[in-house]
Amino acid sequence: MTGLPSLLISVHVIGDLLWIGSICATALLLGDSSADPKERGRLAYLIYRRLANPGFIVAFVAGLTQLVMNTQHYFVATKFMHAKLLFALVVIGLHHVIGARAKRMAQGKVTDPGPAPAMGWGVLVLAAVTAVFAVLKPF
Repeated sequence: MTGLPSLLISVHVIGDLLWIGSICATALLLGDSSADPKERGRLAYLIYRRLANPGFIVAFVAGLTQLVMNTQHYFVATKFMHAKLLFALVVIGLHHVIGARAKRMAQGKVTDPGPAPAMGWGVLVLAAVTAVFAVLKPF
């Protein structure tokens, strides 16, 4: 595979690295009890807005473009894509929940991170499973 498909895969992976790393950092920062909750929220929300969201957008657009360009390949020839996309959708949902908690903590509306730190670890595990599916193509 060369040309545009390889470029899109590269952009997708780069976006994923930025996205997953920064959303995990956002979640874990929310749970760090050594700082004031509002300050933790402010810093976490800053990371969410400036790193996690742009990384998500890059990964999503590059991934969606790949799917649209070759639906036959991704949905018929490579059946693992169904599982990979399911895990990705769960990660997207967690991304938004973590971001909402960061925003609420930054605004001082809540002082407890709730399940956000655990969700960050969940994102990491699900992203790892998704990567394994993408590389190994088990079915």
